[in-house]
Amino acid sequence: MTGGKRHTAAVAIGRPLTWDSRYFGVPMGRLDYLIQAPDATRSDVRAALSLALDQFRALRIRHVAVKLDVEDGEALACLQEHGFRLMDSTLTYVAHPRRDAPRALRCLGQVRPFDVSDIEQILDITREAYAGYQGRFFRDHHLPRVRAEAFYVEWARQCCSGGMADRILVAEGTGGRLLGWASVKWADTEAVLGRSRISKGSLGACRPDVPGAYAGIIAELARDNHSAGALTEAQTQNTNVAMIRLLESLGAQYVRGDYDLHAWLD
Repeated sequence: MTGGKRHTAAVAIGRPLTWDSRYFGVPMGRLDYLIQAPDATRSDVRAALSLALDQFRALRIRHVAVKLDVEDGEALACLQEHGFRLMDSTLTYVAHPRRDAPRALRCLGQVRPFDVSDIEQILDITREAYAGYQGRFFRDHHLPRVRAEAFYVEWARQCCSGGMADRILVAEGTGGRLLGWASVKWADTEAVLGRSRISKGSLGACRPDVPGAYAGIIAELARDNHSAGALTEAQTQNTNVAMIRLLESLGAQYVRGDYDLHAWLD
């Protein structure tokens, strides 16, 4: 109690997702924050969630996504009570500019900046690399399967246009054949410690016959970020052992695990 009145114990903050809604043909939204006071009860969290979902319904939004820290078991239980289902689980690694520079790794091909002439090869690499990839959209049977299967190719296209990436590097082999590519995007916020800019991984892929090409690209991006005084943040599925080993070999440190959950509103 504060000043004779009960303070707000839990708040759920969300927004419509314009691009996602247009792409999937389904009105979609996201809960960006589920904030709880130290003394919040499960009833408080339930009430905040119910209010947020009612507001989504008023906006005619049918599909809601949320990313939740795996440590927050109480919130997970509340989300499941409100119809949210687990679709994926990711790990976050960071490399801080005030620590040692990321280790250099062996490069396959010549790592260079993206050129517009690379677009078709990037799309082809992505199409092959993500064929049958079971990400959170693929696992959600409320979404059109055809659009879910094509999602990563469209994401790559948006990266190449500058909509979903601020920087792209490619690894070029002999005869102009691209071996792989990766992209990063500047976060809208700054790191709390040192007010460093945050460079977040966007999307990337490599050809199945040269999986080692990806390591050199990621290492170059991480080293560039370090030189620029930026914090590197990368996320990957908790089942992606190859990527986890790559990030750890660069000296990145695990900082957080998250659940990705979706709910379909009646």
